[in-house]
Amino acid sequence: MKLKNKVAVITGSSSNIGEATAKLFAEEGAKVVVNCKTNEEGARSVVKEITDSGGSAFYFKADLGSESEVKQFINEVINKYKTIDILINNAGHGHDKDIFESTKKDWYSALDDCLLSAVLCSKYVGRIMLDNQSGVILNTASIRGVSYAGREGLIAYSAAKAALINFTKTLAKRLAPNVRVNAIAPGFVYKPMYDNFPEEVRNRLLGATLLKRFITVEEIAEGFLYLATASGVTGEVLTIDGGFLLKLE
Repeated sequence: MKLKNKVAVITGSSSNIGEATAKLFAEEGAKVVVNCKTNEEGARSVVKEITDSGGSAFYFKADLGSESEVKQFINEVINKYKTIDILINNAGHGHDKDIFESTKKDWYSALDDCLLSAVLCSKYVGRIMLDNQSGVILNTASIRGVSYAGREGLIAYSAAKAALINFTKTLAKRLAPNVRVNAIAPGFVYKPMYDNFPEEVRNRLLGATLLKRFITVEEIAEGFLYLATASGVTGEVLTIDGGFLLKLE
């Protein structure tokens, strides 16, 4: 097992990428902390699947845009598992208002969800890792955060993910040499809602990639496992996008 007895905190892990990563890390021997903002049913389901398979896990509901809730969350993890070896800042979702329709509140919401939640969690967990002189922090960025790949209809989200990429690289400098910080920039990751898209829209999405298919959540989870164990890698952004960015260049 690659992560035997490691304590892994995975935010936004009640579904999708976070869920797949939590399950894979548990299979590799990690004690997993599942987090949700609203989806407690999903969080309970992930924990049950892990524990039914003989693993160790619990969940904690918290709005990670709130510093007080982040502090409470991290304190709960320390009370139960005594330390944190891996933090994956995965919480966040798309914000799809056009700039001329958006308000300042919309932008703050996007920044809270996609950037500041990672900043706050890293602030409290990073100090623990520095004291331990070891640890790994991983962030879920996006292809939309790459400088030339932002999408007009996701302008606040794109800007927040671009900031997260810069934060990843800068935090890697701050926490070196004993704590590594990296990110993954996913491309079009399959969601069941894509099945309801018009065929023309689906074909346009798939045609924008070199591999002509969606990325799976399991492939993103495998990327996180690699970065969690790649002892020589820090300050990097691993793009898993089926060649989307290459077609844009």
